[in-house]
Parts: sequence; C-alpha cells; structure tokens
Amino acid sequence: MPKSLRTFLDDCRREIPNEIIHINKEVNPSHYDVTAIIKHLGAMKKFPIIIFDKPLNLNRRVGDMKLVMNCEISQRKAQIALGLPKESTRPQMAERCLEMEEHRIPPTVVDKKEAPVKENVKVGREVDLYEIPIMRHHEMDGGPYIVLSTITRDRKSKIYNCSYHRMEVKSKNTTACYASPRHLWKIYRDHEDNNLETPVATVLGHHPAYHMGACYSGPFEVSEYDVIGGYLGEPLRLTPSETWGEDLMIPADAEIVIEGALIPGKRIVEGPFGEAPGYLGPQRYTTCAIYEVRAINYRKGAMYQSVITPEGDKPWMDLPREGAYLRRCREAVPGVTAVCKQGRHAHYNVFISMKKMSEGDPGRAAAAALTFVNPTDILWAFATRVQPHRQVSILQPLFRGNFLDPSLVDEIKTSGMIVDATRPLDRPFSPVSKCPDDAMQRIKLEDFIPGEVLQHIPTDRTSYWC
Repeated sequence: MPKSLRTFLDDCRREIPNEIIHINKEVNPSHYDVTAIIKHLGAMKKFPIIIFDKPLNLNRRVGDMKLVMNCEISQRKAQIALGLPKESTRPQMAERCLEMEEHRIPPTVVDKKEAPVKENVKVGREVDLYEIPIMRHHEMDGGPYIVLSTITRDRKSKIYNCSYHRMEVKSKNTTACYASPRHLWKIYRDHEDNNLETPVATVLGHHPAYHMGACYSGPFEVSEYDVIGGYLGEPLRLTPSETWGEDLMIPADAEIVIEGALIPGKRIVEGPFGEAPGYLGPQRYTTCAIYEVRAINYRKGAMYQSVITPEGDKPWMDLPREGAYLRRCREAVPGVTAVCKQGRHAHYNVFISMKKMSEGDPGRAAAAALTFVNPTDILWAFATRVQPHRQVSILQPLFRGNFLDPSLVDEIKTSGMIVDATRPLDRPFSPVSKCPDDAMQRIKLEDFIPGEVLQHIPTDRTSYWC
C-alpha cells in the first residue's frame, strides 16, 4: 500500500497507541480552540497526535473534513515516519536523512481513477476554501492561515520544487502567498517576467516523510519529488492536476491538494503571523503573490493537517535541515561528526561537533554553516534578540577563573563575555506569539479529553528535540 497520512497513523496506532487521541466534540479552529488545546497539552509535556473529528470550517459548519495536529512533533514520531528504530540517536537520524537525500527515487504516475486524492474534485465556482477547517493560530494573526508544502515547477528545466510558505486566506478562492526570496520566488519571478501565471499546488496532508522531504535544502537543480521518494523509501505517486494537467503533477495519495496559479504583476498585503522563531512576523507586501485557487482535490473522509508554527519550531523540518547543515559543514571540514539545531525555537542556533585536525577547522565549519540559509529560552533569546556587534561585549582577562577549566592560559585569570539578550526598550520589537488569554481560559482540557485518556498520554520531553 502506498504511504500516506493514513498508513502513518496506522503505524503509530501499533507503535505508540496512547499517543493518538480523537476529540469528538465540536471545535472552532478559526477561534483559537485548537491552539488552546495544544498549548494546554504542551504545558503538561504531552504531545499526542490529535484527530479532531468535528472541526468547524470557515463557514462555521461541521463539514466533510477532519483536522489532524501534532503528527511529527516528537523524535519518536519522526523515527516511525522514517522507519528507524526507537534507539536511533539524533545524529544517526540526521545521517539517515543525508542517505535518503542521496538515494533519490523518481516518482511514478498513476491515472486519476487510481488516485485517492481525486475521489472528490471541485473546480471553478465550486471551489470554496471556507469548507476546510483552516486555523487561526495566534493572537494578532491577520487571518486564518495555511502553512503547508507548496509545489511549483521551473519553467525551463521542468524541475519540481516543494517548499513551505505561509498563506493567509483572503476569500473562498484566494490566498496571499508570502514567498521568501528563495526557490519559489525565483520560479515566480521568471514566470512574471514573461507575463505568465505560475502553476502552483499546495498539499494539505500527507505522510510525514513527504513533509520532511519537502524541507530539502539543496541545489535548485534537484527535483524535490525525487528527494521525497528517497524519504518515503518508495516512488511518490503523482497524478495530473485539474488546472494544469501533466504540466503540474500532484501527489496522488495526499489528503487534500489545492491548486491554481500565482498571478503575475500583482501583490497583496498579508500578515501579521506568528512565525517559527516565536514572534509575530510583520505584515508583508512586496514578496506576497496572489494565489488564485482553481481546484480542490480531496479524499473521502479527508484529514486536513496544520501546524502551530512556534510549537517546537516545526521539528520535522529540523531533521532534514540538520542533515543539510551536516552536508555543508563536512564539505568544508570532513572531520565534522554531528550538527544539532538545539532546543525550542532553534532555527537560528546551530551546534557543530567535530574531530578537530587543525586549529582552523572550527572556523571553517562555522563559516560553512553561516553561509547556509538561515535548548532553552535562553538560547531562544540569543537566537532572536542578539546582534553580536551590538549586544556582545568581550571583557579583558581580569577575572578569576575556575582552576579546573583546561582552556585557561593563565593560572588563574580569565576573560569574560556579556551578552544582552533582553528585549530592547528604545525601539519597537515584535511581540511574542501566543494564544489569546481568553481562549486559554475558555478552553478546558477536561471538556475535550476524558481524564482517563489524558492520564495515559505519556509525558514526552523529546518533543522539542532537546
């Protein structure tokens, strides 16, 4: 059976049955209900996969689609997704990601009649994003947001690119797609320069290995459908899209795929939005394209997936990114043994372990990591509030050191370092993303999860990959 979100959930039911729960009571994802439930569970260090059976859609009705959260937020779930034993260490998992990226598997094509995602298809005037239980994630978010993998295809090379972008829902058939200046933006601008629409699709639910493969951070010339096949360990099954036919193939076993076009020559305001570093990302305009949705494909009993972006900094992204950092650092210093993006909100904190062969090795490895794209609240503050040339002060060796410190070059004296990682008071600074206080007070876990079920959800301290 081809891998899908459903086969992954079956694997989890066998391996970690107490970490999958159903919530049968109605919830309103666009009114912060889901965010509050996950935040309450997170405060207890419990991170189960949650299937919301009766989520309200944006039309405020219970529709045909369920909502699934937390599929990849812990190390054990990532191990299950990649078929790795639970004894696998984090460096071993990153090494495995490198192997999967190097052993790419090209996709296969199936007829629309054989594609589960084509069990329901809505096009033209039937298209209504409001029928999907899309979330409003954090206080002050500009609107409901989709935050999953978007597919485009290079006009000249025909290479497929998969990447993650925040998309604010603007109408029943329009989103604002914020494209940071990387691969999708390059493809869009090439189409725009030729006054062409950019074919685009977005996958709203698939096997976690698909999502991990879509995080690939390698050369533009590599087709990421091939990389995803490497992560799945089997060919990704594709089928023609409704809008573009064989010119834009979409995953046949996805839960939901929306498709359409990025419109050339137009921009749209979107945001703010609670981003991965844990702060409210600002409104954007100059790199925000209009995404016109022209078709929605979905399976019977479709399960819409979403993520709460600051919650663990999307851990399934960390693992392939660590593999990418490991690859880049080893190109500079072969003795690099492991790379770790450590801790909560760790997107900007990278730790490198190596077998040092010369004094220049650490600098070369660090420089390699710094040329790449960019475990505690202290490290989070370091990562998001410190500009080294402004907030780091190096003090002369006038202080008493620890006699056991082997790095001392003097018998007793040591230098010092002061890092100011506090919020600045002399300029505006983005607020921390959070669930609204009234939602946290309004939503009580006992109203949604029976006590005996909650009791059997294990405490998981690896969910932030610490």
